[in-house]
Amino acid sequence: MTPPPACVERLARTGRTRVDGLLPDDQARALHALLAGGPVDWQRAIETPGDVEVPVPVFEGLPIEEQVRILSKVHGEARDGFQFIFDRWRVDVGGVPSPLAPEPLAELHRRFNSDAFLAYARALTGDDRIAYVDAQATRYLPGHFLNRHTDQLDRAGRLYAYVLNLCPTWRIEWGGLLQFLDDAGDVTETLTPGFNTLNLFKVPQGHAVSMVAPFAGAPRLSITGWWRAFPPEPLG
Repeated sequence: MTPPPACVERLARTGRTRVDGLLPDDQARALHALLAGGPVDWQRAIETPGDVEVPVPVFEGLPIEEQVRILSKVHGEARDGFQFIFDRWRVDVGGVPSPLAPEPLAELHRRFNSDAFLAYARALTGDDRIAYVDAQATRYLPGHFLNRHTDQLDRAGRLYAYVLNLCPTWRIEWGGLLQFLDDAGDVTETLTPGFNTLNLFKVPQGHAVSMVAPFAGAPRLSITGWWRAFPPEPLG
């Protein structure tokens, strides 16, 4: 694999880039089929102390009054601070690939951490420090969002953040847009979800995912994570 020169130049110039057709088409379609309707045990992720996740069936099985209370709290915190709500499934936790990962996700994790792909990542970025790629599957349903943040986390080894988009069709009106922000809070660039496209940006960098509209015609599906200098610390 050789990164497109235009993508290399754009990343060096702006700190972000977009690569089309990152994966073989059959692998990208298998991933989309899995995330769109396969056996993925989605967890509802909300910003909380301790980063607690709840299985989606458990969350949706709560009395409607409790769901409304939780969402009202999330929206109140999002008004002036950092907050998010979306579904995810961690392919690896603390640098250890999950033995429960469905094969398309396990295959992707192996590909991302192969010598060939790591060499590709270093060539694209010009950064020889890249040594590990983590991954999580993400699903944004109507009402889901991710507020402004920079992805900076001390001692985490995060060098570049990535989003591998798996949306065969998407309209900008549906929301779920990856937006880059300057220090004044103005949007400097917006990237619409696509299919088999890699959005990559240097950490730290202000960005957000706009709320998915109630009339969106499909979930916003992707694989996200970081290109790291070293694996994340084991949990527990």
